[in-house]
Amino acid sequence: MIDVAAAIICDDKGKILICQRQGGGNCADRWEFPGGKREPGESMEECLIRECREELGICLELDGLYADLSYAYPDGTIHFNFFKARIQSGTAAMNVHQKICWVAPERLLDFDFCPADEGIVRHLAAGR
Repeated sequence: MIDVAAAIICDDKGKILICQRQGGGNCADRWEFPGGKREPGESMEECLIRECREELGICLELDGLYADLSYAYPDGTIHFNFFKARIQSGTAAMNVHQKICWVAPERLLDFDFCPADEGIVRHLAAGR
């Protein structure tokens, strides 16, 4: 099983940062919440802070665990920790994604997300 930490990053207007994956590979061109795989010896929180610094050039302040779930893809199961977060410093940049954007929660359903994120998307869009 692979451990992944992901961030639900909200701005001061309540919009959420989402990222579009590059073409090729798993979930090509689909949208996701920023984050990535945990490295040996890291906590999930440390993983998320590192991944967002590397991939987006931002430093996060975490506001707690939002959801803990597993998703079975055909090639293996991934365990996710989704954290609520805010940008502490920096401005999100497209270092590895083809697009990034800030979206009102009710508009999240307009985007084609990776299957593992779809349940979280529905909860956020419903105001939960």
